[in-house]
Amino acid sequence: MARRAAIVGGQALSASALLGSLAGTAHADGAGSPGHIRVTVIGDSYTSGEGASAGTYRTVQVTGADGGAIINTIDPAHQSASAPTLQALSQIAKNNPNVTFDVTFVPVSGATRESLYQTTRPGTEFEHSPQIDAVNGADIVIVGIGGNDAGFGDLARTMITSRESTTEAAYPNYLTPLQNGTYLNAQTEVYRDIASRMAEGGTIVTLGYPQVLPNQVPNGSPSPTSEALISSREAQLANEFGTTISSLNQQATQLAADATGANFLYANVTQALAGHELFMPQEGLNGIDLLNPQGSYHPNDLGQALIANVLTPTVNHAVIHELGIQGLVGPPAPDPMPLPVINTPPTANPPMDWPPYEPAPEPPPSDPGAGDPVPEPPPADPGAGEPLPEPPPADPGVGEPVPEPPPADPGVGEPVPEPVPDPVPEACI
Repeated sequence: MARRAAIVGGQALSASALLGSLAGTAHADGAGSPGHIRVTVIGDSYTSGEGASAGTYRTVQVTGADGGAIINTIDPAHQSASAPTLQALSQIAKNNPNVTFDVTFVPVSGATRESLYQTTRPGTEFEHSPQIDAVNGADIVIVGIGGNDAGFGDLARTMITSRESTTEAAYPNYLTPLQNGTYLNAQTEVYRDIASRMAEGGTIVTLGYPQVLPNQVPNGSPSPTSEALISSREAQLANEFGTTISSLNQQATQLAADATGANFLYANVTQALAGHELFMPQEGLNGIDLLNPQGSYHPNDLGQALIANVLTPTVNHAVIHELGIQGLVGPPAPDPMPLPVINTPPTANPPMDWPPYEPAPEPPPSDPGAGDPVPEPPPADPGAGEPLPEPPPADPGVGEPVPEPPPADPGVGEPVPEPVPDPVPEACI
C-alpha cells in the first residue's frame, strides 16, 4: 500500500516534520527493522481539541476585506495541537523511535455523522474535504462522533436558558432517539463503513465522552455564571444523557465488530475528568466564555491532558496490534503524561510541538463573573455522567480487542439494519 506524507488539519507535511516524524519503536525480527503506521483521526469537537488554549489551534492565512493585508486567522474547525489523540500518539511515539507514524488529523468542531461525508465550509479559506475520505487505507482510525447527532447542544441550551422544570419536561424528547434504536443503528452503520474503507487488518478505536459536570452543583465555584444557570438536577440529567450516548457508542462498536469481523477497540473516557469537572477547585472544563463561546463547556488544557492519559493505553493497544501484523514487537505502555500547571496562563502551546499551528491571540478569559451577559451556548459535545446498566456481556473492556462472535449465537454477525438518520444541522459550527 502506498504511503503518503502526514497530513494535519488538511496540510501535507513530511514525516520528519511531525514530532521528529512522530516516530516510535519496536522490532523483533532484524535489528533496526522499522515499522510504519498510518493513523487517521476524525470526529467532532471533543476529538478536535475544542476548548484548549487559542494558541494551540490551527490558523489559516486569510486576505483582508480590502484585499490587502494577509492575516493568520484561527480555523473555526478548532483543530488543536493539544487534542487528546495527538497527545496520546506523541507519548507512544516517544517510546517507539523506530516506527514512523503518518498522522492525518481532520476532526471538525461541530461535526455530525452526516457531515463526515460532506465538505466543510466549501468555497472559503476554511474549506475541509469530507473527513471520511481520510479513512481510506488507514491502519488505525480513531473516531469520536455522535454527540451532536444526539442533540446534546440543544439540551445544553435548554439547561442554560430555561428553568429546571422546563429542562425536566423537555428531557424525554431528547432521550427518545437514544432509546428507540435510531441512534444505535446510525452509529453502527458509520463504524461499519469506516471498517470497509481502511487497510485490511486495521484497527478502529471508537470514543465515548467524559462526564463534565458533578451531580451536585456546589456554591462558590470557580465558574459563578454557570453555577447560577445550571441546577444540580439539570447536571444529573446532562450526565445521564452523556453516559447514555457513550454506552450506545460502546454497543455500536460491538455490533460493528460482529458484523464486519474487523478489529474494534472502545476507549472508555467517561471518568477521565473525575475530580476536575466544572465547578471543582481545579476545573478540567471551561465554563461560559464570552469571548470564545464555541469553547464553552469543553475541556481546557488540563482536561485535554487528562483525557489523553486515559486514551493512551487503548491507542497503544491498537499500535501493538498493527505492529504485530507487520511482524514487529509491540511497544510497552507509555508513562502518563505530566499535566499542565494549574491556574497558570500558558506561556506556549501545551506539551506538543506541531509545526502547522501558528501562535494566535492570547486565550480569552474563563467563566465570567455573575451578572455578565450570557451568550447562546454552542452545540457542545456531551459529557458523561451517572452509570447506566452495564453494556451487553459481549461488549469489550477498555482497550481490549473485541472477540470473534461465537458461532452458536444465531444473532451475531448478521447485518445491522439500515440507519434512520438523526436530524442534523445543515452545516458544522
